[in-house]
Amino acid sequence: MTALIDTQSGHQIYTPMTLPAYDFIVHGLSNRWLWNCPTSKLRQWFDQHVSGNHLDVGVGTGYFLAHSAKLDSSGRVGLLDANQNCLRAAARRIARLQPEMIEANLAEPFAERIEPFQSLSLMYVLHCLPGDLAFRRQVLKHCTASLLPGGCLFGATILGYPGPTGWLGRSVMASYNRKGIFGNAEDTKSSLEEVLADFLEVISIEQIGSVALFAGIRA
Repeated sequence: MTALIDTQSGHQIYTPMTLPAYDFIVHGLSNRWLWNCPTSKLRQWFDQHVSGNHLDVGVGTGYFLAHSAKLDSSGRVGLLDANQNCLRAAARRIARLQPEMIEANLAEPFAERIEPFQSLSLMYVLHCLPGDLAFRRQVLKHCTASLLPGGCLFGATILGYPGPTGWLGRSVMASYNRKGIFGNAEDTKSSLEEVLADFLEVISIEQIGSVALFAGIRA
């Protein structure tokens, strides 16, 4: 049963000990040297689609919210994650935005617990999910349900196929998949488009290196 899939492995590495190094490892090194997608491209994509009524899902350290030029305290920002370490770290980092904190498991519906948002981001979330295409479809169903009609769901994910061109990137990705940090071995651009099309319209996907930047509008 899809809802019983273990979603813990992908985010259990985010502890008070590891979070301080996350931005340097992921956004300072890995994006450029392993996945061939500069962090500046991700930040541009985020600011291109974020609204003043925004929910960030899978918050990590709050990096993209903290670096956004589009957000201020006059708007509404939500943080949603199953990991309390991430929620607390991100909330401290963007305290000026007075964020709402929502602890939730993406395998379970959460839209009824919150007021809907105009935009929702999944930045580097999908490739951390376990399971198959059906589970990604379930997660996207739960996320789009929390959007207003006409709201924008967007994000970025590292594709497992065809994978990084460099040997180091291929080695790291294989290791992450073995350890359960990633679950993207079968993720492709076409499979991403397929699951997005079930819930969104006006879909756009831009691939840079091994990273797919995506966006779509809830009908």
